[in-house]
Amino acid sequence: MKTFQVLIDETLTAADIEELEAAADLFQFGIEKGYYNKRQADEFNTTYWKVKNRYLAYEISQTVKGNKLDIISIVSNAPSHVKNNKQDLLNYVNGRMKALKGKINSSW
Repeated sequence: MKTFQVLIDETLTAADIEELEAAADLFQFGIEKGYYNKRQADEFNTTYWKVKNRYLAYEISQTVKGNKLDIISIVSNAPSHVKNNKQDLLNYVNGRMKALKGKINSSW
């Protein structure tokens, strides 16, 4: 079994979502076998979502035109059930981008 720090480092450098999911599966196996504790589970979860949000935002930014930082922020704050379906996430980001543009335009 990989040490916790090696697993975190590999998670942070995952080349794509498939590698990220493989790291999550490996971590889940480690949890089931009792290799990792609650603090490590919390840290892995934070790292996992940080990386996954970045990849999801990159995928969405291929379709949605807008500031990439805004898209990353919107994806990061999206409900987790929306993040599990690409079309739902795309609709969510489009809706938030329209709302953001409306707020910017109405303030002038």
